[in-house]
Amino acid sequence: MDQQQWQEFLAGLGAIWEGTDTQNPRADFPLSPGESEAELHLIDLSPLGAIAVNGPDSQKFLQGQLTCDLVTLPDNHSTLGAHCNPKGRMISAFSALKLSHSEFILRLPRDLAPIARDALAKYAVFFKTELQDIGDASTGDKHRWLGVQGKGAAERTAQLLGIEHLMPGEVRAFDCNGERAIAQSLNDRQVALLVPVAQAQNLWQQLSTGAEAAGYDRWQQLQIEAGIPQLHAATSELFIPQMANLHLLGGVSFKKGCYTGQEVVARMQFRGAAKRRLYRARCVSGAIPAPGLEIYADGEQSIGNLVEACRGAEGIELLAVLTIAKVAAGEELRLADGRVLELQELPYDADADPLA
Repeated sequence: MDQQQWQEFLAGLGAIWEGTDTQNPRADFPLSPGESEAELHLIDLSPLGAIAVNGPDSQKFLQGQLTCDLVTLPDNHSTLGAHCNPKGRMISAFSALKLSHSEFILRLPRDLAPIARDALAKYAVFFKTELQDIGDASTGDKHRWLGVQGKGAAERTAQLLGIEHLMPGEVRAFDCNGERAIAQSLNDRQVALLVPVAQAQNLWQQLSTGAEAAGYDRWQQLQIEAGIPQLHAATSELFIPQMANLHLLGGVSFKKGCYTGQEVVARMQFRGAAKRRLYRARCVSGAIPAPGLEIYADGEQSIGNLVEACRGAEGIELLAVLTIAKVAAGEELRLADGRVLELQELPYDADADPLA
């Protein structure tokens, strides 16, 4: 079942698809008038892709490239991480799922996946490892992501699938009609499922017995509220990890040793030289601003860039990397179209020192 067939299947169940870009298809399932809100939602994660890294040298290879520490990460667990260029700018950011020292999966946006794969492939030739984009819409999807979201999502997903309960950060492979699927518990309210395309329809129907279909915006909103950055093709090589608060989310290790871009990342941390960081904000409803769009304060000079945005109940929810001094000065922040940004709290201390 290719992406077009998948979209037709979900459209038959009430999905409304936004846009025609095969790299960023977004399904919405609007509530009918008078319909009450469900506690558990089933979400199509078509905007997300996956890179599989397999081979006996996979951990050794990735450990020398990524900001996160995969050696100390237990098997069947996940962590945030990034791959930087030599100047410390993030080419890609992702959730790295470790199934074993020889098998990893990187979950990241579809439009970023080929960029991330090609950048890593330049170094992979020196190791016994193989990189494969297993969610490439242009060549025919091999796998796709589904999401389950809501109170007690991990426990209720496990019940629906007939597998053991997942703790936050835990990853588990499970049988899906004779094929392997993978469940990742992101937190206590979100579970991501990597499913072979041939089984996606059956699994959707199985999960829909206990969860109500909802749009991708809901998934994004919870990630934005958690202050978790997500890069896209438009923002590749734009930010150093600390600008995106990745070091506060466990996505950067300052003890693991060398990796590409490590000197720049470490120097920024030890010298406290970061002039920009990630902020959460909200603006009035309208068109969803695209990743990378510039943000302005008093005057006409850009003070940062948008990272991610989605529709929420109270307007457009977003994350943006902004100049710290401009925000501290209380200047009015706005998008290029004039919409004013209202800053929101992050669930973690953005001024914390991970080395303390």
